[in-house]
Amino acid sequence: MEAIDSYTQIQSAWSTVHSDAKKAARISQNILNTTTKKENALLYAQAEITLAFCHAHEGKNAEALSLVNQTLQVVEHYQSIEWIVNAKRVIGYVYSSLGDLKRSGDAFEEGLYLIKKYDLPIDPHYLNNLGFIYYELGEFKQAHNQLLEALAVAQEQKHDIVPLLLSNVADLHLQFGEIDEAEEFNKQAFTILQTKVEDRNSLAHCHSIFGLISKHKRHWEEAYESFALALKMYQEQDAKYAVATILIDMGGLYSDQGHYTHALENYKEALEIAESLEAVLLTQEILQKMSDVYYASEEYKRAYQYLLRYNEVTEQIKTKEVKDQLSRYMTEAQVERMQREAEIERLQLKRESEEASIRAQVLEDSYQDLKTVSEIGRRIIANQEDAEAMYSVYLDLNRLMDADIFGLCLYNKETQEVEYRAFVEQGTLLSLSNKSIQDTSSLSVRCIRENQEIHIRKAVVDEDYTPRESGFPDKNPRSIHFLPLSMNDETIGSMTVQSYEQDAFSERQIEMLRLLALYLSIAMSNMLKSEELQLQTRKLEHLAKTDPLTNLYNMRHMKQLLTQSMETYHKSNKSFSILVIDLDHFKEVNDSYGHSCGDYVLQALSRHFQSFTRQSDVTARWGGEEFLMLLPNTDLQDARTIGERLRQSIEELEIRFNTISIHITATIGIATYSSKDWHVDELIERADKALYIGKEAGRNQVVAYGSE
Repeated sequence: MEAIDSYTQIQSAWSTVHSDAKKAARISQNILNTTTKKENALLYAQAEITLAFCHAHEGKNAEALSLVNQTLQVVEHYQSIEWIVNAKRVIGYVYSSLGDLKRSGDAFEEGLYLIKKYDLPIDPHYLNNLGFIYYELGEFKQAHNQLLEALAVAQEQKHDIVPLLLSNVADLHLQFGEIDEAEEFNKQAFTILQTKVEDRNSLAHCHSIFGLISKHKRHWEEAYESFALALKMYQEQDAKYAVATILIDMGGLYSDQGHYTHALENYKEALEIAESLEAVLLTQEILQKMSDVYYASEEYKRAYQYLLRYNEVTEQIKTKEVKDQLSRYMTEAQVERMQREAEIERLQLKRESEEASIRAQVLEDSYQDLKTVSEIGRRIIANQEDAEAMYSVYLDLNRLMDADIFGLCLYNKETQEVEYRAFVEQGTLLSLSNKSIQDTSSLSVRCIRENQEIHIRKAVVDEDYTPRESGFPDKNPRSIHFLPLSMNDETIGSMTVQSYEQDAFSERQIEMLRLLALYLSIAMSNMLKSEELQLQTRKLEHLAKTDPLTNLYNMRHMKQLLTQSMETYHKSNKSFSILVIDLDHFKEVNDSYGHSCGDYVLQALSRHFQSFTRQSDVTARWGGEEFLMLLPNTDLQDARTIGERLRQSIEELEIRFNTISIHITATIGIATYSSKDWHVDELIERADKALYIGKEAGRNQVVAYGSE
């Protein structure tokens, strides 16, 4: 009777883990304290699995994983299918919280296989969660199958989750571009929800899907109405995260129609909510969309500002991803260490056996190697952009094994090339040329292309075949190992460790290399993200200070350069001058030949200015058909000479637009900064006055302020 009561208690504890993990832990621990494995191994195992689930809910992932892995063997021995499924569920939950959705999905799938094999009751929530995991992994077909199965089970059970599942299936059909199917499933959900008005959350979700469907159909008004209904319902429930996602959808709706002001209003409101919730992934998405909208509306400065904020948030996310990755690896390492320590403790009790002592030492050595690789990995991540860090990896590797060669390369998708980022042989940092991803002779390329490890333990080297990449042609490695570097199921590069001795690396050392490859994958992925962000930043920096038509500097950036020149003048007393260049009768070009011709003329003259000027001179488009040229270290007399030569070159320039030959002249006003009392705006004003005098005097001439 007492055993039956304990089994009832543990079933009760398991069912209350989600609602009250502490209470479930107390019940489990009490059973563990009053029962021994010897007395009732199965009950003890069930209590341990329940306690592991409680640990997982409290974020004690290492303890949870270690406990459930130990206990899984017991329930498998007793063929307790229900508790094998529960153990798999704990494992899936732990890996989900660690961000390893692939392993989480595998654990849930194993549990589902047993549920079906032994005809256990199926919880549609279980299938819906598994569908969500596949959705997040981007495996939409698999997610679709799981959701359809969940829907069939829920409909048979007349479960309350049916309308939510119908809308989720509709969402997946949208991912496939199957608009009609999506609409059909969502209409079914809506019909059911008409009789369940209390389920406002599912109804709001249903309206949001209708909004996406209408958006795909480009039925803008219907989309707006659906989003507005969903927004109102979520606001009534104070579901702030959902409110933010609807605002993002509405912003996208306006952006697609070119209504950038309305789009930004919605994005800004969503951003405020996301930041208040500290939802960094949502914040990142909104900042990128805002940068894109400002870019589309040619507000490059604002686009640049929001890209910078996007970069900052991305760095935060990247740091968290690194911590999450490390947490996963260190959790697994900790679990392995705990298991090894338990094994060592067991072996130490049998010290009379020489074999037990040797095994204990092997396990201790293995743990120390794991610790060394972890230290190397942390240093790699901390110095991911430092080339010398890769050299230090070579030195550290030789603490673990005899490595004559260490190499690392990355795959560049744009150029379809494999680029060597580090290659060390015999202590020398070498530079190797890039290779095409189609290269059939390169082992590093093959490793990346096939995403497979390559292990050659006894390489045969002769005149016709040398399976190596090296800078020392007189030496030939005999042990050659290549391992792919991967992130999010995408191969980003490969690493190699080689030795001149055959069969140089043990299985344990190869396991160490696999762990090192995981750390390198994180570091190199982060480095590639940083490089991409830097490239985007440079592009927007360029756009923020250049004129999009002529590719010359714009007025804003030129004023900054003038201010810098003024500051330099006050330090060195070196004069500088400016030319304000205005094209004569330019309106006639637009009126006679069209604005496309006018734009072409402006572009041709901009190229001419750049070829005409000295290396130190800078030209900007000042607005319309007016340009400003900065001449450093140039006094008024020299500026006048340069201005006259420029005027003549413009007059002699022939610009061909289709079959039309265009000649144009320019009037140039000059001013020189030579007094500490002058400001940049006053300098520009003086040049403008000189320009005005030239225009009044008949155009096509150079006038210098102070000598007219």
